[in-house]
Amino acid sequence: MSVIELKHKNKQTGLSLIELLIATSIGIFLLSGIATSYILSIKSSSNRDQFSVLEDNAQIALEAITNTLEHTGYPSTSNKTLVNRFVERKAGIVSETCGVHNSVLDRTIYPTDTTTDKTSGGVETGDSITGVFYGDANFFTDCTGGQLPLDCRVGTTSDSDTAKIFSTFFLDKTNNTLMCAGSRTKRAEPIAEGVENIQFLYGVDTGDDLIADRYINATDLFNSGLQDKVISIQVAILVHSLLPVHTKKEQRTYTLLDTSYTAPNDRKQRKVFTTTIRVRNTL
Repeated sequence: MSVIELKHKNKQTGLSLIELLIATSIGIFLLSGIATSYILSIKSSSNRDQFSVLEDNAQIALEAITNTLEHTGYPSTSNKTLVNRFVERKAGIVSETCGVHNSVLDRTIYPTDTTTDKTSGGVETGDSITGVFYGDANFFTDCTGGQLPLDCRVGTTSDSDTAKIFSTFFLDKTNNTLMCAGSRTKRAEPIAEGVENIQFLYGVDTGDDLIADRYINATDLFNSGLQDKVISIQVAILVHSLLPVHTKKEQRTYTLLDTSYTAPNDRKQRKVFTTTIRVRNTL
């Protein structure tokens, strides 16, 4: 074998510039696809998490409202008649002395209008509601879980006013949080985040046949004096995600019972949840 042939045999050849560009382009294309798929997967997972949190907050809110308001008007085991089952204004929440205790710890934590249709400048901002029942050995907690002292409960005191337990649900519109002010707490407690609006309608039984003849709002309820005829309460809440979900801003109008509400123009996800509460103690 000649020297020329040996040199030619050991010579190495590499990629041409065109081949290198093609390989690089294919690599970039594949990496771009993988990155896009990864980003979409993360976004989808984040959206699912936000919707799950939204539904959890709605369930917490409705359960808290239901568990409290279904006892509205409860007459205790002594079957005491409670005429004012709903309180329209804070002035109707009275603290009585029972032994060394006060039946209501702090009246200042309640909103001025405790059961009303809330509007501000003609814009619906969410209702509030206050239910009342007598505390005894069976039921003695307000909406925050605070317990009425034994000395204040029916059966241990001659003054039934000391046994009244007040629970008010209202919205903190600054933070869109459902709040509860109870007679056995010194501050209003947050119940659920992301609650943007809440509406109540009251089913009144004027025919005394245990069937709601019509549903009316709080204004009509107090104007007609039918508080003792309420046998059910319809509740609707609008809940939003805590973080933006949609890629574009959208402004939608939602219907909550008898009310239309236009949500802010943002990228948050929203959903309306409803339930009907049977007021047991009038059935």
